[in-house]
Amino acid sequence: MIPHDQSVQSVRSVQCVEGRPTEGGAAAAPARAPDRRVAILVLGCLMTVYQRCIRGIRATWGATARPNVDVFYVYGGQWAPTSEEMADISQVIGQPAPALPDGAVWVDGDIILCGATDVRDGQPDCILRKRLIAFDHLANRRGYDFVYTVCATSYVDVDRLARYVAGLPASGVYHGALHVHEETGYPFVSGASLLLSRDLARELADSAATILSRYPETLPDDVVIGHFLASRHAAAAPAEIARRIGAGLQATDNQTFVMPFGDGSTDFVMAPAFTHVPNDRGYHYHFNSRRVWEMENFHRRFFSARSR
Repeated sequence: MIPHDQSVQSVRSVQCVEGRPTEGGAAAAPARAPDRRVAILVLGCLMTVYQRCIRGIRATWGATARPNVDVFYVYGGQWAPTSEEMADISQVIGQPAPALPDGAVWVDGDIILCGATDVRDGQPDCILRKRLIAFDHLANRRGYDFVYTVCATSYVDVDRLARYVAGLPASGVYHGALHVHEETGYPFVSGASLLLSRDLARELADSAATILSRYPETLPDDVVIGHFLASRHAAAAPAEIARRIGAGLQATDNQTFVMPFGDGSTDFVMAPAFTHVPNDRGYHYHFNSRRVWEMENFHRRFFSARSR
């Protein structure tokens, strides 16, 4: 849940669809983009500070239903410490918590409860496990075309996200803010805003046992995902992808390790409130978990009229 501090190098991906000339010489209208079903997966956490963030999401960008876009919240359902800083999972789901074995899933409405712990104290790789279990449910069982996973301190411009996804190929997509992990040198897309096509989300879910056994449990979940996908889907070696990211070059020759138009994500974590203004190049805004009211003010100022 804590954002990485590595600098982001912007790599642009621009896709155009042009009309083809007809016999009379006029350009035919571009083919209509297919309707893509998108699942937005918010990484939940029972810590009260993040529960406040999720309440903020539910009251702002997550409050309005949109065609072909659904929002889900994932939690670990096996163990969480008991303290004033932690919410009771039974209060979150509205009933006693089910007993979940490792890797199992329990779903009620927009809540996905996983067979993993909720915080790292009980299981250092719990965030990775939560994501992989949720990917299985959303990509394999529910068949969403894209899974977009964000942290609980995120504001998502859902309409702009849907427009961006409409212009993407149906497979091979791994997009978001690009980083290089300082300790390992692995390239990765930040888990604060990570977009996957269904085929890659399925592959991650289906390879969960391999992934969990191959990587150290203390390695951040987004770094693990990045290295795994780089090793399997990029022509260049992970070290070369990392070099290109650091140099501000196009990272790959396919749809993996692509920075969305402009930079896709804007970081407001340390920025003063007067700079919290949307831009026309992104769909994700990253706020500070301790100042969730800034996200709510952002919504009221720039997006509330759209959701009425």
